Amino acid sequence: MYFDETAWVAIAFILFIALVWKKGSKAITSTLDNRSLLIQEELDEAKSLKEEALEELKESLQIQKNSSDEFEKIIDEAKDTANKIINDAEKKSLEIIQRREEQARQKISTYETEAINDIKKISTTVAIQSARTFIQTNLDKKQNISLIKNASNEIKSKLIN
Repeated sequence: MYFDETAWVAIAFILFIALVWKKGSKAITSTLDNRSLLIQEELDEAKSLKEEALEELKESLQIQKNSSDEFEKIIDEAKDTANKIINDAEKKSLEIIQRREEQARQKISTYETEAINDIKKISTTVAIQSARTFIQTNLDKKQNISLIKNASNEIKSKLIN
């Protein structure tokens, strides 16, 4: 069997490709395997990062919810405290008003008593002055002396008893 040159070139080319493929396929396969391993590692890392990010998101949402609940609780407590302060202020102001009303009543009562006492003093003074004027104008000296003696005797007898 005789082959011409082109057949030998074709056979040599096929052998060359087969040898290159046999030797190069391991290198190519190992390179591709290494590359696929790197890609797989990157995918695994990306997956774990995604899971971590989702976990962080859940945690931050939970913290936000807790913060919102806590803020609402603080606001409710502040409202309750404000209402208590308002109620206490109202009670204290009512107590102060009642105390001042009582003080005003006491002052009015004191002023009334003083006014009554002043009126009694003035009427006593007027009665004494009227009696003195009546005695001086209507009675003579003898009647005057006898009236004084009778009055002093009456006073003595009342003081003794």
